[in-house]
Amino acid sequence: MYAMVARMHNLPPPLQWNLMQPENRSEGALIIFLPDWVYGLLPYCGPGLRKDVWIRENAFLNEVCRFFYDHGIATLHLIPKNPEYVPSDEEIITVTQIPTVYSAIKNIAQENSYNLNKSVIMGHGLGTRMMCEIVSFGLRPAGFIIANGIYSDIDSIISQKYLPYKQINSGLSDFRRQISLDPDTSLIIQNLGRIHRAIRKKTKRIRIRDPDRFVDLLFPSSLFSQETSPAVLLSVLDAPSLIIHGSGNLDIPVSNAFFLETKLKQKISSVSRIIMLDCDHWFREMPHEMDDRIYQRLSGTCVQNPINQVFLQNCRTFIENLQKFKLQKNISPQISPNSGVFNQQVQSLSG
Repeated sequence: MYAMVARMHNLPPPLQWNLMQPENRSEGALIIFLPDWVYGLLPYCGPGLRKDVWIRENAFLNEVCRFFYDHGIATLHLIPKNPEYVPSDEEIITVTQIPTVYSAIKNIAQENSYNLNKSVIMGHGLGTRMMCEIVSFGLRPAGFIIANGIYSDIDSIISQKYLPYKQINSGLSDFRRQISLDPDTSLIIQNLGRIHRAIRKKTKRIRIRDPDRFVDLLFPSSLFSQETSPAVLLSVLDAPSLIIHGSGNLDIPVSNAFFLETKLKQKISSVSRIIMLDCDHWFREMPHEMDDRIYQRLSGTCVQNPINQVFLQNCRTFIENLQKFKLQKNISPQISPNSGVFNQQVQSLSG
């Protein structure tokens, strides 16, 4: 349990904004965390059963926010009112409309004496896209952390998430580790063609089914518009940025980090890119063998692996140096090299 949790700010059920505010909070430091599930759970956060996806995503969010809290940094993020309840995608989309999100963030920051111009937005996965939307709407933070973020179009991400598992057992060399796909993942894989046709036709909702079950999938039209693709939206970011990506990410390929770096450097002089060796989509440590990685990813046991502490420390260093930069105006973000990091690039914040 946390020592102190700030007053809850209610939104339509079942989600609400939670300000975790340590007693010894760093001056001005506020992290606005936008999770991977801001546009819904399936298919965007799969593969996996809907409930397992929710548990996995929120375990990551909670561990990251707990780390910041323990180091005197406040976080603002959405949480379920009932920890046992898994929200529907309609309920998620209701509370993540950009005007609603912007208003909630602004009001909570004002009520608790936080200067949003000193805040940092951290987007995980598809949360990167919402980060861009909020900035476009008017929020101007001090910096951005893009954690396993996206550059590719979202329909491509969906294919990259599911298509490799279509013949999954043929890819596992150890027959004793062969697994059955969960029902939700199996349905989505069987209907990938239909899903992509629905996206192209701008169909907002489809129901996929087999004799025993069905899954409803939502496709907000703005997610798949060329005018609002991640590559286009990223142009609005204009503050120091940390791009950090797991080299073993099976959900969003590491190539996205390099595309993101190239894109952001067109406008931002202070861009850092760090690739974390053998880390997955949640920066959890991964086994060395690919068979084991695939098995853990599809069985859900990856959530039992620890989050790499170097990832957390690098985020903390970036945040703390941003705060110093606001005071001194001429400081470089010294992110310490580590054997678990490669292809590190850091530029001066004063640039």
